Amino acid sequence: MKYRFFAAGLAVTALAFLSGCAGSVNATKSIDFADANKAIAEEAKADAAQMEATNAKLDSAKALQAEGEEEQAAALAEQSVLEYKLAVANAERDAAKKEDERVEKELRSDVERKLIYQSILDKEVKNGGAK
Repeated sequence: MKYRFFAAGLAVTALAFLSGCAGSVNATKSIDFADANKAIAEEAKADAAQMEATNAKLDSAKALQAEGEEEQAAALAEQSVLEYKLAVANAERDAAKKEDERVEKELRSDVERKLIYQSILDKEVKNGGAK
């Protein structure tokens, strides 16, 4: 699911980049794109502190746009887009680490169980051979 959002975000970024090549700064597009990335970061359950700081930047971009500072608003919105993407990447990395730790623990458990079963089997074979 996250990869679909990422792919959609990438497509929107490409579209924004291509339309940005026309020479004008469009803070509205940048802010809309930042809002979309915010939703993705929230869904990914990104770090609360990182989200709070990035949300403040996005709010500042919206305030700058309201004041007519299009270039500064667009720059701040684009910075927040990057920070939202970083937050998502960090959240996915943390989830992957947790999954890796769980799998490693499970594997160690399986190895220990195998050794116990092997020990029981060896005892049975040894006792069966003595009869």
